[in-house]
Amino acid sequence: MSETAAVTGSGPEVRSGGCLCGKVRFTVTGPVDDPHICACTDCAKRSGAPFQWWVGFPMAGLEWTGAEPTWFDTHPGKTARGFCPDCGSHIAALDYGGATIIGILATALDGHESDQALVPTNLNRLSEAAPWLAQVG
Repeated sequence: MSETAAVTGSGPEVRSGGCLCGKVRFTVTGPVDDPHICACTDCAKRSGAPFQWWVGFPMAGLEWTGAEPTWFDTHPGKTARGFCPDCGSHIAALDYGGATIIGILATALDGHESDQALVPTNLNRLSEAAPWLAQVG
């Protein structure tokens, strides 16, 4: 795929992405759902950053084109997070129980920096954020 983040035409939007080392690769087809920044303590601890940038996509439109990620139960029985077992890149989040949306870290998508559909529309769980985060800017 070219540097363009989303390929469109007569069909649905298709985006690709993967981990830092390239072992885990995927495509997602369909509309962007709830692009947001999450500042919860779990996202901060896992990433080593004060927040993470998430985007949802239809689960039915997800295809692993390289190796699949390794999954860690962040909240056993409720939510798992996918990461590359080789380079450690965080890739995805999946809720158990018939989820129809998969969360993908926007930074795992090729061309994320220029894809306007990925611009966050809200900041979730700000009450859990590092106290200084609201002062930055």
